[in-house]
Amino acid sequence: MPENETIDVRSLMEEIERRVQERIAKGEFTEEEIQNVEELELSIQPNVEDLLDEIKELAKTFDTMLAPLNDLWVPHVSLPQPGIKGKVITLIQKLFSPLTRILFSTQMEFNAQVVRSFNDLKVYLARIIDLTSNLAYRHYLTKIQREMEKIQETQQRLFRLTLRSMNQHKSLRKDLRFLKESSMTREAKGVLVAPTSQATETGENVDKSMADTLYLSFEDLHRGDRKEIMERQKTYLPHFKGCRSVLDVGCGRGEFLELLKQEGIQARGIDINATMVDHCRNLGLEADEADALRFLSETETGAFDGIFCAQVIEHLSWEALLAFMKLSYEKLAEGGRLLMETINPQCLTTFSSTFYLDPTHTKPVHPLTLQFACKAIGFTTVDILYTSPFPDEMKLQEVDFFRRTGDISDKLVNVLNNNVIQLNELLYGPQDYAVLAIKGEAPLS
Repeated sequence: MPENETIDVRSLMEEIERRVQERIAKGEFTEEEIQNVEELELSIQPNVEDLLDEIKELAKTFDTMLAPLNDLWVPHVSLPQPGIKGKVITLIQKLFSPLTRILFSTQMEFNAQVVRSFNDLKVYLARIIDLTSNLAYRHYLTKIQREMEKIQETQQRLFRLTLRSMNQHKSLRKDLRFLKESSMTREAKGVLVAPTSQATETGENVDKSMADTLYLSFEDLHRGDRKEIMERQKTYLPHFKGCRSVLDVGCGRGEFLELLKQEGIQARGIDINATMVDHCRNLGLEADEADALRFLSETETGAFDGIFCAQVIEHLSWEALLAFMKLSYEKLAEGGRLLMETINPQCLTTFSSTFYLDPTHTKPVHPLTLQFACKAIGFTTVDILYTSPFPDEMKLQEVDFFRRTGDISDKLVNVLNNNVIQLNELLYGPQDYAVLAIKGEAPLS
């Protein structure tokens, strides 16, 4: 190679890396050899960094040494000195200057070449620093790229494990539900095929008792167990803090009655289902079998400072619902509150999952309709509380900007994600809502 030809270290390294990758692709290297090379690179890396630091330190020292040498070599123009002494010195310089150049020309040329060589060496040191820095930078990029590939592989593995665990969880839930449904069906079948010798004696009472028992089994199977419902209804407790007397209309299995009892709040429940009432009493809760409209009409004005009603109003006709809200307003003390929870018709999925599952449901009630009716009756403050959100994994998934591939544009991604958001709000919004209506402005004492 000619002495003056410049070596492109970067291109040379890229060519070497390309050839190595080709040989790896052809299978000319074993996995063990590749692993040894990677471990060697890791062991070399600290040496590259140390070498770079040493070269930089050497460059600083060299600059310090070279600076005075350059200052001495810069030719200085002698200014004539005043007086006779100055003239004598100038005359001597003129006489001996040619002789000095003849005697010391070789030394002067040597000194000049030394200074030039040192300056050239300084330039080469700068190039070495640059090349070493690029080498360390490329090594870091390669290392980071490999770590990113490992991270992506780990993420994919975790994603697959998550999907597998979710499928196993669904399978277990399905098996448990099957067992529970089989047990409930056997109990219900026992009620349906029980001897009917009493039917002629008690008439419709036998049919109502059978329906009440079946509905309790139906709630156990499809609404969820008591602990799950109690956990959901805990969110309503702060609205009844400070109440002295609370009525739970349609108390069912007594979940909210038990929550109020734990908080030391006096409460009683009513339900038209005799089996539900017996279930509450067996738990030590105060409950009576009664029709809500008849019970409230026979109750004195201002008897309660709180009325709770969960998953009941969807069973009522519009006329019965208005009558219930009007009676509740009359029987509440000043500052009392009425809280009614029901299925949210703004979430379309509820129609395929919960609303029409219950054969006793009459019609859904829109939250704005219920809010308007409460204000028309006289409640001063009426708020809508949305509850029971769907888990995120059940919703439609947006396109991930950081994982998408292909030529899909950001604009198209935004359109797709906006459509997904709107569909999620329509299909997978909150499954339930509650209206909290307060009578008057006086706070509870």
